[in-house]
Amino acid sequence: MRLITSLFIWIYIQRAKLDYNSEGLFFSSEDGIVYYEQAKEVYGILALSGLILTGLFIIRITQITNKRC
Repeated sequence: MRLITSLFIWIYIQRAKLDYNSEGLFFSSEDGIVYYEQAKEVYGILALSGLILTGLFIIRITQITNKRC
């Protein structure tokens, strides 16, 4: 779970650094790919959701572990 969340955070940061034009597009001449600015928000939401879920899992695991002791 942490690995997937880290991946979404990394993608979000990489996309946020791109220089988008007035139409909200970025063309990568190296890869020949067009990136849309709207996808940046999607990756941000996925990263935030992943952080929340990871936090909830950690809290739940610590609660279960503390019950056993």
